[in-house]
Amino acid sequence: MSRNQLAQRSDGRFKVNYKNKQFYGKSKKEALRKRDEYVALERAGIDYDCCDTPFTEYGLRWLETYRVDCSSRQQQQYAGMIRYAGEKLNNKPMRRITVTDIQAVTNTLSVYSTSYVNKFLTTMRGIFRTAFAEGAILRNPMDLVKRPKCKKTEGHRALEEWERDLICSTYQEHDFGLVAMVMLFTGLRRGEAIFINVDRDVDFERNLITVRGAVTFTNGNQPEESEGKTENAKRTIPLVKPLADALRGHHGLLCTKEDGTLMSQTAFERKYESYMAFLETRINGCPKRWYGRTRAHKALLSAGQELPLWKEVTIRCHDFRVDFCTRCYYADIPVVTLQHWMGHASLKMILEIYTKLSKAAEEKDATKLAAFMEKGLVPQVPEQEQSSFRAS
Repeated sequence: MSRNQLAQRSDGRFKVNYKNKQFYGKSKKEALRKRDEYVALERAGIDYDCCDTPFTEYGLRWLETYRVDCSSRQQQQYAGMIRYAGEKLNNKPMRRITVTDIQAVTNTLSVYSTSYVNKFLTTMRGIFRTAFAEGAILRNPMDLVKRPKCKKTEGHRALEEWERDLICSTYQEHDFGLVAMVMLFTGLRRGEAIFINVDRDVDFERNLITVRGAVTFTNGNQPEESEGKTENAKRTIPLVKPLADALRGHHGLLCTKEDGTLMSQTAFERKYESYMAFLETRINGCPKRWYGRTRAHKALLSAGQELPLWKEVTIRCHDFRVDFCTRCYYADIPVVTLQHWMGHASLKMILEIYTKLSKAAEEKDATKLAAFMEKGLVPQVPEQEQSSFRAS
């Protein structure tokens, strides 16, 4: 090797030139090793500049290029997955990432739902498949990665009667109570309920609520006004008496920050958590932290009696929407009408709920039939009546 190819710099480090690229090291051996490593990668068809790109940088660039058709909300979710993976991988260069690295990251997602993990794996496969095609990696580490066993998650549900009664009897006692009433009796989405302005959107004379838009948090924590999730989002919904009575006398937005403006996502989540804790306190008679420590509870324990079971309130925002759809089913509301009230672009979601409820009703009827058949097809006739029937 000529002196022009290997030289020592003024700072003491050594530099090797190769095809207009420079490789540095604290010793001759280190500088030459880096050059030889580059030559080996070059012969294997690997793009040296691309393969040394940190995972997060490469992943976000992939997202901007190959997921341009996604909504901003989906873009944000995918970007969050990429940043999470990059953090767990210590933001290694692409060529340094192994199957074990990716499997270790994937295993940390076992506490999430199956659908979320599937989205994560699909995103990772897309990134590394592209990286392999571009020569950023020698082999695809996703080929051997296995999906972890995820927690079982229940779907959204209709509320129980005691939950509805609790909401209706306490809505005046908590800042979120009116929003809960609106979602309970209209099936509005979270963002739509936050956006409702009583003076602008509620018509007490015609008994109608007009949905004119929604609040979204697709680009961060701060609220943004939008025209709604679908093209059918702008609509009118009947204003039933219980809701009209609750809203009468109120003005402006239903739930705001202290300065009267729209709530941020963090503020909403904290308010909702506070509301769920409030409902639990009301139904159980004390906050959860005081369960077993109140005078009444201590008296029960002293008398050798068991404490009443703690009743949890586990209502999710979308449960209000499912509950409204469920009650419309039992009220024999046609699916086309409900599609308009729910603001759906298609009947698919509503038909899934209606079909599920119809199936449940069918199974209930089948149980009734089986119980009846076990008792006999015809009720037993007294012997005296049988004799008179034969005589006639």
